[in-house]
Amino acid sequence: MAVIRKARREVQSANPERREAVRQELEAVAAAQITDALSWETDAAGNVTKVTVVASDRLSERARRAIKKVKVTPTEHGNQVEIEMHDKLSALRLLARVEGLMDGNEDDKRPSLVGINLRGPASIEGEQKDGTDGEAAS
Repeated sequence: MAVIRKARREVQSANPERREAVRQELEAVAAAQITDALSWETDAAGNVTKVTVVASDRLSERARRAIKKVKVTPTEHGNQVEIEMHDKLSALRLLARVEGLMDGNEDDKRPSLVGINLRGPASIEGEQKDGTDGEAAS
């Protein structure tokens, strides 16, 4: 989240070159995919059998910008590698705000009015067939 917070501060910058650099950083985070940093193979049943991490010198610029943390933990079966990516949704929201996609117009702030007209069944006048005229007996 540190990259996203920094981008929020920088996006307020009056320097157009800095704003463009922030926009490119946000685009890289928003467009990155985990497959930019690793790949995996599966068996016929769909179980993951092998995971391959892309070497750091072979990572794309987009992947390098999007990776937040790499953690390697030695285990008895070899190294366990965790790759954490920056929050894609936060980057997309901020990018949308920077690009003006989230600016609502004044009409969006007014409540909506919906008119509903209900009509009941038409009344039918007629005689009662039970022998009474509709008045209560005394």
